[in-house]
Amino acid sequence: MPIKKENDNRVNRSAYYQKMRTLALSKRAKYGIETCTLNIPVVQRIYKEEGIVIDRRDIKRRRIRAAYFCEDDDYSVLLNKNLPRIPKLFALVHELKHHYEDRLIIQSGEIRCGDYNKNEFIEISAEVFAAEFIYPESEMRSLANELGIKESTCTPEKIIDFKRTCQALVSYTFIVKRFEWFGYCQRGEYKKVQFQKLEEEIYGLPIYKQPWFKQSRLKK
Repeated sequence: MPIKKENDNRVNRSAYYQKMRTLALSKRAKYGIETCTLNIPVVQRIYKEEGIVIDRRDIKRRRIRAAYFCEDDDYSVLLNKNLPRIPKLFALVHELKHHYEDRLIIQSGEIRCGDYNKNEFIEISAEVFAAEFIYPESEMRSLANELGIKESTCTPEKIIDFKRTCQALVSYTFIVKRFEWFGYCQRGEYKKVQFQKLEEEIYGLPIYKQPWFKQSRLKK
């Protein structure tokens, strides 16, 4: 591929990703979203207002989180109901991007939602939209600055402190990817770190994992 064409593709992708971040912020404003109160019931209300039906399915043997479908004025999202809360929230917001931006090409059959390999650019842009909708870059950078996290000071322990401090429903994977993008750490630098295990070593087991709590649940 000629260098100019490759550079143009990078610019086009970057511009589109920024467009998706802007779209996410505009939708947050429209629905009065606050990071500290954003949860699945809030997103379900957005789905209701958008006329999108959530089709919850027990999908155990497939690597499917969610998929968006549209035909004429009928919109629905197939959702793997076995997902834990945080990935379920991300999946639902991810599919909102397809609803806002990709309806025409999905209806025309140009793409099939969920086919990541064939539609990498479209799927990554949905991830960018979801990330900005759930936890805007400006808010994340602001908290990182308050905690003294920057390129020369980022450590696994500081990432744990960030997650315990922030009020967003996000995973360690989410935080690390964002920090890599911000330049706070190198890509893949913390690939082998088991953050949940490390957090438990530092702060102890969460209540729901403690023996006394498990025993009390069994008695009920």
